[in-house]
Amino acid sequence: MNCSQLLNRTLASRLVCETNQIAIGPTGPTGGSATIPGALKAFTIYVDYSANNAISRLYIPAGLFGPANPVLAFGGVFTANQGTDLVFLGGTTITLNNTAYAFVSSINASGYIPAGAWQPVYGARIGPTFINYSVTNDNAVLIEGLDTSNINGGSITPKPTTGVAAGFLATVTIFYV
Repeated sequence: MNCSQLLNRTLASRLVCETNQIAIGPTGPTGGSATIPGALKAFTIYVDYSANNAISRLYIPAGLFGPANPVLAFGGVFTANQGTDLVFLGGTTITLNNTAYAFVSSINASGYIPAGAWQPVYGARIGPTFINYSVTNDNAVLIEGLDTSNINGGSITPKPTTGVAAGFLATVTIFYV
């Protein structure tokens, strides 16, 4: 599945969920009505790395960003920073400003391992000294420590060639309340 097909599938799912007033993330319904305050919202960002272990490309799901930046609100694959709203290029940190929701309750991560499978980043690698996040202001979050050594043992190859995350090495799921 290429990026265009992924985007079409995501948009179709979003329309169905919006019609039924279901809060959504990039992978479908999160189980709550969009009209219920505090319904969980989950968004999965796909992450790719360059040869020097720096983040080089992100897939941002539609709906993660608010209307202040329509390009980001629509979502898609980004290979360059988008002003100060999305900053990631060349390091192991992702900065998100002007997101659609105000407060991150937690994050989760997974990585593609050399054995050719996706696996979750184990709990000991998510926390203050490894992969962590800071809610810097309402509608702003800083995600740090996205070094491949914390995700899949430091490998930047192989990359999956099929499936929703083809060409990406890691995912970060952000949960909002």
